[in-house]
Amino acid sequence: CGIVGQWLLPLLEMNEGQQRVSTSVLMLLRTLRLFRVIRFLKILRAFLQSNLDWTEGARFESFMSAVIAANSVIMSLEVDVAWSGWVYVENFLQIVYIFELSLRLKKKGWGFFTECDSWNYLDLVMVVCGAMDLWLIPLVHFIQKLIYGHLDAIENRTLTGVFKVLTLMRLFRVLRLVKLLKMVKPLYRLLLGVLESVRAMQWVIVLTFLTLYACAVVFTNLVGKGLVTEGEISDEALLYFGSVPRSLFSLFKLMNGDLDVVEPIANYVEGQLLFAAFMVVTNWAVLAILTSVVSDNMISTSQKANDEDERKHRDELHATRVRRLKMLFGEIDQDGDACISSSEWHTILNDPGMRHELLQATGLTEADVSDYFDCLCEDAEQLKQVLAMTQGSQGAALKYLDYNMFIDSMSEDKQAADKRSMLKVTSQLRRLEHRLEILLHNDNGGCQATAVVGGAASRGRV
Repeated sequence: CGIVGQWLLPLLEMNEGQQRVSTSVLMLLRTLRLFRVIRFLKILRAFLQSNLDWTEGARFESFMSAVIAANSVIMSLEVDVAWSGWVYVENFLQIVYIFELSLRLKKKGWGFFTECDSWNYLDLVMVVCGAMDLWLIPLVHFIQKLIYGHLDAIENRTLTGVFKVLTLMRLFRVLRLVKLLKMVKPLYRLLLGVLESVRAMQWVIVLTFLTLYACAVVFTNLVGKGLVTEGEISDEALLYFGSVPRSLFSLFKLMNGDLDVVEPIANYVEGQLLFAAFMVVTNWAVLAILTSVVSDNMISTSQKANDEDERKHRDELHATRVRRLKMLFGEIDQDGDACISSSEWHTILNDPGMRHELLQATGLTEADVSDYFDCLCEDAEQLKQVLAMTQGSQGAALKYLDYNMFIDSMSEDKQAADKRSMLKVTSQLRRLEHRLEILLHNDNGGCQATAVVGGAASRGRV
């Protein structure tokens, strides 16, 4: 189709005036140009089969943060500066957001909807609302113009209401600022603290309402009925405290610093005492409780976010460490038994390049890694007890290290020993004690018991 469209069809069109080629054939060949759209399927196939791990990288996140920041500035410019080109800018940004959402849908699959992440739903709502605002409304207007000839040919209240709702969806673009907060770690932690504080404030709000309601009943009876003002009820007193709802709203204003509501009782000693008591209960007590709850929740939430980031950072470092150590040990482990002998271990330490890679991957000194080897390795007799017992080997035995155990121990290097760790050590010592007692009561176990005692001492260093 490409050859026909690019080479053959121009030649035939040159001869069209000479009536050498029929018009129907030319129309058929021109129709073949539509098959060029199939090239898009190749792009779609490459997209579906590609590895999208780069979407979680720092570069892509920085790019999306820059796009959202630019869009935030553009939103303010659209309001203040009249320009016909804003619609093209908005369409370009909308395509970028759809592309990002498509990448996330491809990478996560159905997990995008099932992992119960509110950010996923927020992104989906923003993209859908943007598409409706930029593409659906113009499409409906275009269809209406094709059918009726002009846009005002039909008066439909339902359709007009739908258009108003779709137009209001432009306000959802402001939510992209929230997405920008997510991409900036300090702002995201602050946002999490605010959201967590709002959840914790619900009981403080209930306490505030009950306090204001009780005070409203008291103020309505004392001020609205004239008990504090010696029977004199002014218009201001009726305006602010004539009923419980009015008193409730007036006290809420007073709680937030509006002192005009106390004018009806400011000239009376009883009213001044009543005002002072209300301010102590609300501004000093309730607001202090509210401040403490918000502060405590923001601090705890920020600490949880910091701990989560540190845990992810440790997991990434451990994954990198495991990969580097497995490559290093796999290079020196010629027999592929996942064990490193003492001779192979010394080969690593004597080679400058391997020693540097080992120390860099573990983050330890040479003395520390040697200590790890001595603590985790096992004697050759313990790995192959039957062979060692039958041969009765003398002298120093070769030591073997299961490097998978060595790699696993790296993940717990910075952790303090807990009760479970002590229970493991105690259980291991009991097993060694039991094996030692069996060998000591064996008639021919003198030499064997000596070998096992050496192994028990090596394990005791763990």
